[in-house]
Amino acid sequence: MTKQDIKQDPDNTTQTERPPVVAVLGHIDHGKTTLLDYIRKANVAGKEAGGITQHIGAYEITHATADGQEKKITFIDTPGHEAFSKMRSRGAQVADIAILVVAADEGAKPQTLEALEQILASKAILIVAINKIDRPEAKPERVKQQLAEKGVLLEGWGGTVSNQEISAKTGQGVPELLDLILLAAEMEELKADPSAPAEGIVIESHKDAKIGNSATLIIKNGAMRVGNYITYNGTVDKIKSIRKSDGQPVPEAAFSSPVLVTGFNELPLVGEMFHTASDLKTAEKLKQTAKLAPSALARKESTPTEKKELAVVLKADTFGSKEALEKLIGELSFETVAAKVVKSDVGEVNESDVSVAEATKAVVASFKVKTLPSMAKMLEKSGARLIQADIIYDLINAIKAELSLLLEPEIIRVDIGKVSVLATFKMDRSKMIVGGRVASGKIKKGAKIEVKRDGAPVISGKVTQIKYVQEEISEATAGKECGMMFIPAEPTDKKIMAGDILEVYEEEIKRPTIE
Repeated sequence: MTKQDIKQDPDNTTQTERPPVVAVLGHIDHGKTTLLDYIRKANVAGKEAGGITQHIGAYEITHATADGQEKKITFIDTPGHEAFSKMRSRGAQVADIAILVVAADEGAKPQTLEALEQILASKAILIVAINKIDRPEAKPERVKQQLAEKGVLLEGWGGTVSNQEISAKTGQGVPELLDLILLAAEMEELKADPSAPAEGIVIESHKDAKIGNSATLIIKNGAMRVGNYITYNGTVDKIKSIRKSDGQPVPEAAFSSPVLVTGFNELPLVGEMFHTASDLKTAEKLKQTAKLAPSALARKESTPTEKKELAVVLKADTFGSKEALEKLIGELSFETVAAKVVKSDVGEVNESDVSVAEATKAVVASFKVKTLPSMAKMLEKSGARLIQADIIYDLINAIKAELSLLLEPEIIRVDIGKVSVLATFKMDRSKMIVGGRVASGKIKKGAKIEVKRDGAPVISGKVTQIKYVQEEISEATAGKECGMMFIPAEPTDKKIMAGDILEVYEEEIKRPTIE
């Protein structure tokens, strides 16, 4: 990057052009994967590097434009990626541009319209790719008419939505589609600050026996380096390694790059936002303020209080049953959760149903339809749950039970005893050994403790060991003196003192139900 490439914004922060991040969505079998594969294989940079060798959920290409410029584009590589829909509920945008792929021979399908709703809700720039125009039965004008009926007017049809007729199989129209992407990015004036600490979005997370926990990240602003601290969901870890989409390790990476990062003690959730810092003190501050301050990535129109949705793949014995169930499932909308049919059809559960259920994390609801053992095995392997019933309201009640699992459980504190601290023996930031007398109730191994001093809370944690004389016991009751090992909820410089009261309690989880 030259000095000429860097522009100054009104706040005097260094801003430069940022490559666009692109998601590809559409109905199953309409060519999303074929399009992504063609783009990846045709990539100039990929050829020079010997090809993309490691799949990490996203990749970066270089496209040579008609005027000879080479510009980068980042693609999210998993069609129908769950991160795309999860961004709305977390208030951030994973993709700048979304490509809606519609097959010219089949036209808009229910999942096409589902994807369209996601794109419009995300506020990403919409580009329509009308695929399979090489087929004799292709009717691209019908696709344009169908979209117009849904209020999406393409260029040439009285609207402003860019579109391109393509064949992902032969590559026809694909270079022009990439040109449209870069034109849209240029019009949007995407900018980022190369000198800022990195922030962005988690699009994949992985467990690997060799490298430990890792995550695929899209950097939306700034740059990250090996050794930086990374914060996510109230957690701080240190970056051990960074790999780009070609599998090569790099010491640092900048905005719009998809990277595979290691060093996570916990697996970040897909859709989570992350921030980096060069020192631990700054990272700890970021951890504390992340939930209070809106991110620079947040959309003005974001709605962080959206309902959690249960995706349902519906299979029924007849069209009449299907229509009745679609209506009833659509009415399962409550204050914080709702059910949504992402696919419905008549007949037995098939491979397409399993694929959709896996991609959308849906439950498969089967009404008066048999499920072959082979399909049941596929569902189990994919992690999708199967509900079967022969009575409509049994099926609806089963879906309600699944919705209940999305509700936040209520944690109830149940006090079980109090202990008066008589003496302290070992005190450090992460472990304390004390002696005391059980004043009332009992103390149990594994119970939670709130330390009170003059009636005010001091520390909280749990008891991991109880000893009576030299014998280790599981609990001690009122009147008994015992030694206890106390582990604070997090390392602390605060200490238990003689005279403190240990309030002993357990927590019961009460999961609400939907009536």
